[in-house]
Amino acid sequence: MISAGLLRWTATVMSASASQDVLGLRADTWTAGQSFRCDLRDLSGSEQPYADGVAVRTILEVRARWAAVVQSGLTTLDRITVRGRTLRVTAIQNLDQADRVAVISCEEVV
Repeated sequence: MISAGLLRWTATVMSASASQDVLGLRADTWTAGQSFRCDLRDLSGSEQPYADGVAVRTILEVRARWAAVVQSGLTTLDRITVRGRTLRVTAIQNLDQADRVAVISCEEVV
């Protein structure tokens, strides 16, 4: 079970666009969807070469109630915003298959 006191932040689901551009690729637009309360934890951060510069890649873990995540319709194609940070969802895990706690693995590239 996740304690309600840990759910300090609000996560907003940013749904991916279903439309395609001229090349047949998915359009890079996001639509704000439902919100749910969550806990945000930084796991690691590192600098990596990116294009012609350096980017900081941070791995984060977002914990929330399983029912709230399912109700929001969050998938690994979506992004979430928490505390002004836009995070790419890499995995959604049902902790212990108990349908109580969702552990969402995310990454942020700045």
